Amino acid sequence: MWLMLQKVAWATISVLAVILVFVAFVPKIKQYHDLQKVEQQKSAGVRTDQETLDHLKWQQGKLRTDASFVERVAREEHGLTKPNELVFKFVDDDPASNAPPRRK
Repeated sequence: MWLMLQKVAWATISVLAVILVFVAFVPKIKQYHDLQKVEQQKSAGVRTDQETLDHLKWQQGKLRTDASFVERVAREEHGLTKPNELVFKFVDDDPASNAPPRRK
């Protein structure tokens, strides 16, 4: 009888130990997965920032060495013109406003 009671006690202790380990580590595993997601998001942000930085460095080099690039940027991005130059801007009309008036 004592031997049987001892086996049941060890089995119960073992089951409780497994449950305790499970309860102790499940939140940590969830936290680990959450941190992995955050790391992936941050890595994506770093890659995007690196691409932006590479583009800006390329643009900076072009601005220092290529006069036609400087002129294009000045015209397209900043709206600058040469002296005595006229610029005509055409605004597309709304197609509905081009329709003839309706008769009643």
